[in-house]
Amino acid sequence: MIPGIEEIRAFLERLGFDEKAVNELVEQIEYFETEAPERDDIVRDYLRDECIERLVEEIAREVLKLGRKGVRILDVAAGSGFFTERVKRKLEEKGIKVEVYGFDITPSMLKRLKGKDITPVWGVAERIRDSIRIANDHYGLDVPEKFDVVVSTLAFHHFLNPEEVLRSIRDVLEDGGKAVIIDVLKHGHDEFKDTLKDTHLGFSIEEMRGMGLRVFRKAEVRPLGLHCEVDGILIGLYKAVFA
Repeated sequence: MIPGIEEIRAFLERLGFDEKAVNELVEQIEYFETEAPERDDIVRDYLRDECIERLVEEIAREVLKLGRKGVRILDVAAGSGFFTERVKRKLEEKGIKVEVYGFDITPSMLKRLKGKDITPVWGVAERIRDSIRIANDHYGLDVPEKFDVVVSTLAFHHFLNPEEVLRSIRDVLEDGGKAVIIDVLKHGHDEFKDTLKDTHLGFSIEEMRGMGLRVFRKAEVRPLGLHCEVDGILIGLYKAVFA
């Protein structure tokens, strides 16, 4: 089951968010609700096909490094599952058995995961484990609380509290698992906070490495040499791997 806005407000309060945070999250949800029907096309507009393929390869490569024949993956802020679906397919082509869960706060995004063989889970990135427990209790689901890999693609700059998200991710990782984050490098285009509802203007390599090491034992962060394009503006991308 996928909750409506009023139910979401109740869940957010149950998760411990104050009124200000609830309103900010609901504002984000309402923005992405309008974007959901065209989300796949929007991603294609941001990224060239060769860039999309490279991002999928980067994530799949990190999963394959675990050396496991079967993996359970959680995609945090999965959106429409644009990248989730492609990573799953790439890994299956390599002979890996893949169990994928798409975690998102926007109900209309979750609806689009069902047709892509991705299990949708409503929740808040800062409270992943608690969100899963609420979903399981409220809807009678059986979503696991631990994953081999947690990924997040082009979403990290939207989170209200990124470091808290990293702690939330760490808490649902199996022993020996890893987190893989691909997102935008720090930039100065303040207008994106209004036009794209960006919470942060990206993060530098140093900021991501420092944030990661406050939460994880290992943090590898590097620029990808790739860009997304928004209204004619090129924004660089990085990959962060935490374990």
